[in-house]
Amino acid sequence: MIRTALEFIRKELDAYIVERENDAANYTTGNVVDLKSIILPNGNVNLDNNKHITIMLVGIEEERREGKRPYLVPTDNNNFLRLNPPVELDLHVLFMAHINDYETALRDLSDVIGFFQANAVFDEQKYPALNASVSQPAAKPWQLIERLSFRLHNLSFEQQNNLWGMLGGKYIPSALYKMNMLTVFDTKSKEKLAPVTNLGILEN
Repeated sequence: MIRTALEFIRKELDAYIVERENDAANYTTGNVVDLKSIILPNGNVNLDNNKHITIMLVGIEEERREGKRPYLVPTDNNNFLRLNPPVELDLHVLFMAHINDYETALRDLSDVIGFFQANAVFDEQKYPALNASVSQPAAKPWQLIERLSFRLHNLSFEQQNNLWGMLGGKYIPSALYKMNMLTVFDTKSKEKLAPVTNLGILEN
């Protein structure tokens, strides 16, 4: 599900920047936005200088809300499965503008901010390709997502220093977004409920 979300955002952001810049010499579809860790396990920097933007997941939190209820899903023989409610996650996603020309990098970062200003929420009604990367949605529904929403996450200088220290790299012009993701639920529950066959009426 995390992969589904970030692959979707990579493709949408890539297409948005290509259309916005309208510069075929420097911006071509599939060659603007990358999705990967910028630091390899051995500590080496892992950036493609031919790309403009790299997306990297840097943190995950669970969004806990009161009042979530289990789902009842019908199965064969009129039975039901009792499923836990969907998981709602907050993912911290870093967008780094690292093209060699600094002024171009700043313009690229402005394009990222413009993209999320114009597209703060993503769902399948408005974006049918939201789950396009899931090859077997019926067999692997846990890879699906229902909705994504984004907001810019402000960092103090101290927090930025801690973040880049954790990544083991030097500061790159970047923007950190908190991505709220509502996912579908697991369908492997073993708790089966019998169907309701009659209604009892209490008499006083």
